[in-house]
Amino acid sequence: MADFISVTLLRHGITKANQEKRYLGWTDVPLVPEEMERLRAAQDFGKQFDLCITSDLLRARQTADLLCPELERIEIKDFREMNFGAWEMKTYEDLKRNASYRAWIDAPESQAPQDGESFLELQQRIDAGFQQLRQKAYRRQSKNILLVAHGGVIRYLLTSLMEEKKSFFDWKVSHDAGVRLTWEVDDWEEARKCISLQEVPLTVRGSG
Repeated sequence: MADFISVTLLRHGITKANQEKRYLGWTDVPLVPEEMERLRAAQDFGKQFDLCITSDLLRARQTADLLCPELERIEIKDFREMNFGAWEMKTYEDLKRNASYRAWIDAPESQAPQDGESFLELQQRIDAGFQQLRQKAYRRQSKNILLVAHGGVIRYLLTSLMEEKKSFFDWKVSHDAGVRLTWEVDDWEEARKCISLQEVPLTVRGSG
């Protein structure tokens, strides 16, 4: 019988900047209080995992601590969201008349935010982070891993780890459910694509 390893990708809980539709990258902001209550009520979700890895940003750490209060948590900085540079905490309305912003919107994979991070830099950073995740899981013999990260990070991992051919922007990433990727152990050890994808809802869904 085959042995399996799974990694569940979960977007952090909701922040005020998310509610206001701001570009939120490396700015370190907390979850809104009502989101903390929602996540605290969903601790059954966290009981299925044997390892929790997060980005080092507060919103990811808070989410993990609320869902998995008794589980070891390891921070990996490479799982941060994209650095939006001069556009951090701005909205579309703030930026829509900015020529360099319009150029980035039209070609985000070849342009970069002003004073920010290119798409290639983001990809390389996340790839390095996933190698660290593999090493942490191997050392602990973990089989059911939770990764609490950010929308852009999760979209890129889905693009790179799935056989299904979807673009970065075609993946929809919710605050209300994780996405579980599963490998047979041999495929995991050989860094092949995962064999299945399954949505894993939080036990309590919010309206945000």
